Amino acid sequence: MDMTSAPTIRIQRRFFDLDDKMLADFDRPSLWRAFGASASCDWIELLKSPRVLLISEAGSGKTHECKSEQKRLWDAGEPAFYLELAELAKGELDALLTPDEATRLEAWRIAQSELATFFLDSIDELQLTRGSFRTALNRMAKTVGGQLHRIRVVVTARPIAFDQNLIRERLPVPLQPEPTASPEAFADLAMGRRHDIAASTESKPPPDWRTVALMPLDDAQMQHFAHGQGVTDADAMLAAIRHDNAEDFAHRPQDLIELCASWREHGRIGSHREQVESNISVKLKPRTDRDERTALAPDKAREGAARLALAALLTRKLTLRHSVEADQDGEPGTALDPRTILSDWNDEECKTLLERPLFSFASYGRVRFHHRSVIEFLAAERLHSLRQRGMSIRAIQRLLFAELAYGPRVVKPTMRPVAAWLVLRESMDSIFDEVLAREPGVLLDHGDPRSLSIERRLRVLHAYFKCYGSGGWRGQHIPSLQV
Repeated sequence: MDMTSAPTIRIQRRFFDLDDKMLADFDRPSLWRAFGASASCDWIELLKSPRVLLISEAGSGKTHECKSEQKRLWDAGEPAFYLELAELAKGELDALLTPDEATRLEAWRIAQSELATFFLDSIDELQLTRGSFRTALNRMAKTVGGQLHRIRVVVTARPIAFDQNLIRERLPVPLQPEPTASPEAFADLAMGRRHDIAASTESKPPPDWRTVALMPLDDAQMQHFAHGQGVTDADAMLAAIRHDNAEDFAHRPQDLIELCASWREHGRIGSHREQVESNISVKLKPRTDRDERTALAPDKAREGAARLALAALLTRKLTLRHSVEADQDGEPGTALDPRTILSDWNDEECKTLLERPLFSFASYGRVRFHHRSVIEFLAAERLHSLRQRGMSIRAIQRLLFAELAYGPRVVKPTMRPVAAWLVLRESMDSIFDEVLAREPGVLLDHGDPRSLSIERRLRVLHAYFKCYGSGGWRGQHIPSLQV
């Protein structure tokens, strides 16, 4: 996502290396913060590797970072170029350059010694297919010809094995000759002054291939960013973010922009419920950074998103089909087709909704809701809307609760967060009472207990202690946000 509202003074972002396990937990940014800055690196260290795959979610600032680093290198006189993969898939690389860039690229070709840096950004991921991604890389390889050893390439992408394999195939790092010992080291060895030749060289060379992610913004960066967004009392805002457990909506620049706007207007962060509500509203507004396929009012977009959220949880299909490419990137039918849920919408309206920031790129032809709490909140909103339109409480109960063969009625595991959000709505007293009687822990583990009335909070605590207060350890763990 292009950080068009980012501060003019650049924040020095850092990166950390990703392994397979961390890629699997990519949707849990709270885990990233545990690594800390000690295990991270900056751009200077990162660009010591000739090939870098930068994994990052929308709104994290990857496009802003690539553009800023390209400008830094360019201003230093280096041949450095920023290109969008979707545009490179449509035309030859040379045609995408400005006259000054074309001149510098030609000078690099002639020099035969200088190192060039190419930033290949997948800013418009939904325009990319397997074929177009391959075409873009082929055009990149064709441009550099036999000069692969003289280029650095930074590709922003999603954690898809196919992408990584194709990059390695089309833009390989040529084998370098083994380093030879210095004359001094050879003389020492001949004279019996033995020591490890490798020890006389640098400790460990940078890896040829490096897969990294952007570190979430730390407190100092958030403060600096907030000043750039016109927040005069950034210290007070950061204290409020910590007090209200809003870190999950503050670690990405795009989310922090929204929090700063809310702070400037209201002077507070608000409850978790208000944070999720605001996040949804902002991300469903019509896009201003590009033309949309068709007009889609925010109210209609919200209703459509809520319908998709409930359907996704009930069918356990958390990825949504955006185009036919979805069927080529996995088993057909594993992604939810929005057109079956939004049958009263046309195709252009469906795609316009899926291309708004509420949704993130999942894989070729597929998207997903950008945050787990968003899908759970919207599913509860949809059930409340259906209740207002005449759906019976009994029908809602069938969706939320399950009868065990031997034992009490329980809340379905996938619907526990939905139930916790739903009881905050009007006319849901019977749902609250049943959750309280069956699994009071649900009302503390999920949703926003702070938004319950004082009377209900007391009832929840009493029921919780009555249910779990004796009998030893029961494996209960209440997230700090809910506490």
